[in-house]
Amino acid sequence: MALRLWVGISQADNVFQSLRPLTYISLVGLAPFRLNLNADKDVHTSTYSFVAGIVHYLFFVFCFATSISEGDSIIGYFFQTNITKLGDSTLRLTGIIAMSTIFGFAMFKRQKLVSIIQNNIVVDEIFVRLGIKLDYQRILLFSFLISLGMVIFNVIYLCVSFGLLISATISPSFVTFTAFALPHINISLMVFKFLCTTHLAQSRFSMVNEILQDILDAHIEQNTALELSPMHSAVNHQRYEHRLRNLISTPMQRYSVTSIIRQNPEYAIRQVSNIHNLLCDICQTIEEYFTYPLLGIIAISFLFILFDDFYILEALLNPKRLDYFEADEFFAFFLTQMLWYIVIIFLIVEASSSTIRHSSFSAAIVHKILNITDDLELRDRLFRLSLQLTHRKVSFTAAGLFRLDRTLIFTITGAATCYLIILIQFRSTHHVEESGSANNTDYI
Repeated sequence: MALRLWVGISQADNVFQSLRPLTYISLVGLAPFRLNLNADKDVHTSTYSFVAGIVHYLFFVFCFATSISEGDSIIGYFFQTNITKLGDSTLRLTGIIAMSTIFGFAMFKRQKLVSIIQNNIVVDEIFVRLGIKLDYQRILLFSFLISLGMVIFNVIYLCVSFGLLISATISPSFVTFTAFALPHINISLMVFKFLCTTHLAQSRFSMVNEILQDILDAHIEQNTALELSPMHSAVNHQRYEHRLRNLISTPMQRYSVTSIIRQNPEYAIRQVSNIHNLLCDICQTIEEYFTYPLLGIIAISFLFILFDDFYILEALLNPKRLDYFEADEFFAFFLTQMLWYIVIIFLIVEASSSTIRHSSFSAAIVHKILNITDDLELRDRLFRLSLQLTHRKVSFTAAGLFRLDRTLIFTITGAATCYLIILIQFRSTHHVEESGSANNTDYI
């Protein structure tokens, strides 16, 4: 029974079944669409998910407003200074803005997410014309592993956080801890959607590279007796093939291709141009859908990392504030929270960087084919594709303010260090003024 259920869940023969884990989060309203697995196989928006998203958001607002009216906050349970009050207010403000952005785009921009899936269906149909089929089961496995990892990651984090609070003799109210936990859950769900959609584009870019690579291999085989440039030496074909695989490596295995690609490479290149154009449209739609939610997520992640660092330094520089609870629990709680947001930023950066990297492989393969082939029609198609690759590059930004690539990690590290130094200087100035006032009072 269980084995049969697992076999049914793990099977994926089309893009709809490979997106099965993504549809599960429609239960909380963050993926307001449903997949029709009947004969017509279409994507539709879901009224139930739309209502569930509104209820979910209103519940969060209720818990958030109640915790503010009661004057409760997680940092307030530990200690309060002017800076911690400022930090708490800033985090609350950015938190409600980020959650509003996440739910707003999930509900009112849901058609863009539907468009992403529909365009992927069109791309897969073009692949079928070339006699190629994607490994949907591998995409489904990726989605399942990411969803399972997200669930385990958040369950462990929230249980550890609650356990550390209880261990420090702190008993947060239900609404306070709910207002603390819901943003983490919703941020994780939005990041999970971003990972799934970018992986859809990434897997198809890898397939495009496989097609171009097969055309390149066919031309190399036709020129095995020629001495080409050192970059394309065909004297030792096995050695060259090994070097080429290392240079242009993709995480996906080579798919078996039909003779259509080798018999009519000009037609294959024309279809590749159409696929690449659609994939660029998909990536542009992904950016439009996720740009402001990711901006909010990265902003709140940066602030949490900054203030968590400051709280830890504040406790180290002024240990007297830790008299009323265990210092170990305090350091563990804020260090765990900081690591959680670091992981979230890392996942966003790696998803976008990996997609950009796979899309950039095509240009190198196209120019390798140009250096080998003498077919005028094929060269004309390759030149057109080369221009398209030059003018239509994949990139992901947060509302156009900064790029979502690995340089973002360096930028956040530098900015956090700079502002942390400012907060420490502000703290030192504040303590000097307090000491001066106390000395004047004693003198009088």
